[in-house]
Amino acid sequence: MNSLLQQRRRQTMLNFGAGLIVLALLPITGVVAWRAIRDSNAAQGVISLPSRAVPLTPTAIFAVTDEENFLTSLTVMALTPQGAGGTVMVIPVGALVGGRPVGKPQRLADVYGSDGVEALQNAVEAMTNSQIDQITVNGVDGTAELLARVGTVNATFSTDVTDTESEISDVIAEKGSVDLTPMEMSAVLAARDISVDEAGRYPSIKATWEGISAAVGSGRPGAVPAAVIPDVGAQSPADMPAFMSALFAGPINIWQIDTERIIDAERNPKDIDVYRYNAGEVVMVMASVAPSAMVAVLPTLTVQVDSPFDDSTVTQDSVFRILYMGTNVVLVRVVASVPPPVTIIKYSDEMDRAIAEPLTTMLGDVVFEKATERVDGVDIQIVLGDSFVTFMSDGAKPDPNIDPQDLVAKTTDAPPTETIP
Repeated sequence: MNSLLQQRRRQTMLNFGAGLIVLALLPITGVVAWRAIRDSNAAQGVISLPSRAVPLTPTAIFAVTDEENFLTSLTVMALTPQGAGGTVMVIPVGALVGGRPVGKPQRLADVYGSDGVEALQNAVEAMTNSQIDQITVNGVDGTAELLARVGTVNATFSTDVTDTESEISDVIAEKGSVDLTPMEMSAVLAARDISVDEAGRYPSIKATWEGISAAVGSGRPGAVPAAVIPDVGAQSPADMPAFMSALFAGPINIWQIDTERIIDAERNPKDIDVYRYNAGEVVMVMASVAPSAMVAVLPTLTVQVDSPFDDSTVTQDSVFRILYMGTNVVLVRVVASVPPPVTIIKYSDEMDRAIAEPLTTMLGDVVFEKATERVDGVDIQIVLGDSFVTFMSDGAKPDPNIDPQDLVAKTTDAPPTETIP
């Protein structure tokens, strides 16, 4: 089947569990406005507002290769601010790399195969609009060592998990409920049957991580949380064994990115096994579970999105539309409150309000309110209202041929300009 979207529809309840950052619980500090290049007169009013700091949430890329050093599975991990447990976001190795010429697609696996570990990290950071603390890429043995603390887990596979060796397909794990040792888990994550596309292998990756999450439960005995500085957050572990120990010290949430194989002959003329994804979903998850890792990749506003809706498609669509308008989303929260009738944009600087006006093109009716406090690194706060849900159905739609990640790539690649007095 070409489309993973047909295999798994997004759940309507958006539950980030321990990974959700609830800033309302954080202490207010006297931090001044983060941006130094403000107009001096406007900045005076901003500096007088109380400010909240985003807690530190260490991040890592966990990648696995087969015996031929082909990238077979990849996840982005984020620890909680408490340093125990976190979120594992499963990303296909066949995900399309942004900014490529039409008709010349490149996958994350290709980036690793041609340019190595550092290039892979750069590509994942570009995909997630973030700066990730560390990366590990291992074969079966190295992966098994990192998973050893979990012990034996139970996973449920929808099909047999197979791997090609010497042009012969071997069954690594049978369909159904299976108990897996760390070495067997690693073998599943490294499995690559040349007769099966990634759409066929992708569910087994998620099933393995779901089994790991269930085995970890509230935390594995002996697992050591990351060091935590009060009112600051978790400190990045020294290496991947320490990171994995911290991850296994508390509950783990699993989120698999929806993807769809690119079958259009113009975009994928050689019909390689490459997949597109929704940038709104990727950034929504990262900005929810790892906001301290988010980077303002565009020279415009930075946005916090507060969604009072349980339906994740509403939040995801809002994030996509904001990215589509060339604006950075650096923080996403699901808030337990009644949705306002009309979407609210809170601002602390008149210039920010003026820059935010075009967002109404993709968000519909809004009301502007003066902010009473600020979040470090955030220019405006958007509280989604009922009007946005209506606008999703009846209002303007983003151009399906424009990918926000391409906008980022073009901005990054653009040469610097000079202003002549």
